[in-house]
Parts: sequence; C-alpha cells; structure tokens
Amino acid sequence: MKRMNVLQMLIFSIVILFCGTACDNENDERFSSTEEFTVEGDANSIEIPMTRTNWIVASVMYPDGGIMTDENGYPLKLEGMGTVRFHWGSITRDKAKSLIIRLNDNFAGEERKLIIKLSTEQGLYSEQIFIQQKVCTNYYQIESISYYLDEFDGVREAGTEPWGITWIDRTGSGEGIKKTTVYPFYNAFTEYYFGTNTGEYPKEWMNPEGTSRLVDMPGSIVDGQIILEQEKQIYTDRGMYRGELKDISFEKDLVSMKQNRYYADVYYKALQVSYTMTLSRPGSDTKKIITGKLLKKYPYDCSPIQHAVSDLPPEDA
Repeated sequence: MKRMNVLQMLIFSIVILFCGTACDNENDERFSSTEEFTVEGDANSIEIPMTRTNWIVASVMYPDGGIMTDENGYPLKLEGMGTVRFHWGSITRDKAKSLIIRLNDNFAGEERKLIIKLSTEQGLYSEQIFIQQKVCTNYYQIESISYYLDEFDGVREAGTEPWGITWIDRTGSGEGIKKTTVYPFYNAFTEYYFGTNTGEYPKEWMNPEGTSRLVDMPGSIVDGQIILEQEKQIYTDRGMYRGELKDISFEKDLVSMKQNRYYADVYYKALQVSYTMTLSRPGSDTKKIITGKLLKKYPYDCSPIQHAVSDLPPEDA
C-alpha cells in the first residue's frame, strides 16, 4: 500500500509539473507579436495580429500613467467585439485574433503616444503595446470660402463702450490754446469668432505660419448683400484686429498748463453670417468641407467727443 501511495504521489507531481510548464509557456507567448508601433503623422490605420483569442483591452494609458477616456468620458476598455473612440482615434476589435488602431492626423505640434494594456479575461496575464504617432506636416490649405445669409443672420446694434484719453500739458508759461489730434477708434478692436457646425477646430489642420489661413472678411450687409473688407484676416476660432476706422481722427483744443480729458462712447454693431469653407491637401484628393457661422463685433461710430479741463496734478503724483 505504501508503495502504491508513493507511486501515485510521483505520478501526481509529474502531472502538476507538466501543467505548470504548459501554463508558463502559454503566458510566455505574447498576445501580439510586436510590442511597439511608430507611424507617420497622417491619418493611419494599424492592424495588429494576435496569437491568441483569450484577451481583452483592459485599459489605455498615456505615457505618464494617466488613463485615457472614451468619447463619453469613461476609461477606455474593450472586453468583446466592437469599437471605442477617443479624441484622436479609435480602437476596434472585429475579429477574435486582430486589433485595429485608427489614428487621426496629428496636428497637435508634438508626437502623440498611447499604451494599450491587454490582459486575459481573468487578468492573470497582461502585456502592453506602445503606439507612437509622429507630427503631421502635410497641412490642409483653404481652397475657398464663401459667405451667405441664412435664418437669423444679419446686423444688429451691440451697445457702446467708453473711450477716453488724458493729456497733461506742462509746456508754456500760462494758459494757451493749441490743437491736438485724437483717434477714438484706434484701440476699438474688431472681434470675430469662426464657429463650426460640427464643433471641430479646423485651424489646427492648417499651417500656423505664413498666409495659408488668410480669408476674406465680411464688413457689412447692405440691401441683403455681404460687403467684404479690403484686408483679409486669419481664419481662427477667435481673433481681433484694428478695423478700417482706426485712422479716423478728430482735431480738438488743448489747453496749456492744464490737464485735458477727452472722452466719448464708441458704438458697436454685431454681424452674423454663414459660411462654407473647402480645405484641400497638396498632393492629395482629400478635401474637407467646413460649415458654420462667423460672428463679428465691430465699431462703426462714436458720440461727440467731450473735452474737460482741470488743474494740473502734482508732478510727483
């Protein structure tokens, strides 16, 4: 009986040894054949073949350890077939032994990286795949932009803003009248906003340098017609510039040996028009059509300029 017990224990130990070795070998075999992928900055699709089927996408991380989230703000994971999306790409599993990574054009100005963590369903074994995308330099260019009037588009009054300037004149030996020139519109900036119907930011797809983002700028609407300004402006989500009134001046009296205060109210209007913009890429048939609204607030007139005279303040004030 003792010999039989010893023989049974020996056989049992051999079985356990082989099972442990088999399990170790299974764990030593990676889900994916490659640990790291580096792709160009243009939109790319990577299909990663898998050696096994018993895996899930447990998480997706940034290089600093931060957890990447999906389009709904939840941590990225994929436990079966399907697709999860993040802000610059997506991860799809439509086959048991394949994983597809789709990346958008990288116009972020620096390389983008993510780490995909794969594991067994029970989490007993895991591995990582490193994805790196270079910066895209094949920028889109503005092929055309057209403006039109849609419902609720037009021009309306947009209130006033105060303007003022103070001159302190200590020249001369007594009170005398001279002339000075004031420019009430010089710092009355025109502000504008290019919005898109999709919430995308097409300025990121364009070269930030040079003149590739210059577009015609509507100046007013007359009898249902959009009148363009002479100077082009940069297409951006928010911008400002000195408008065509900046050089308008007024000649006013200046009292010597006095403090002279000039002030007025600058009147503003708000303009809204719709636009369609076509973007294209050199050497490619790829085009993007962007639609949205241009909102613009601009000065158009001012109240009569008031002139107030008071005694000089102390020189050390």
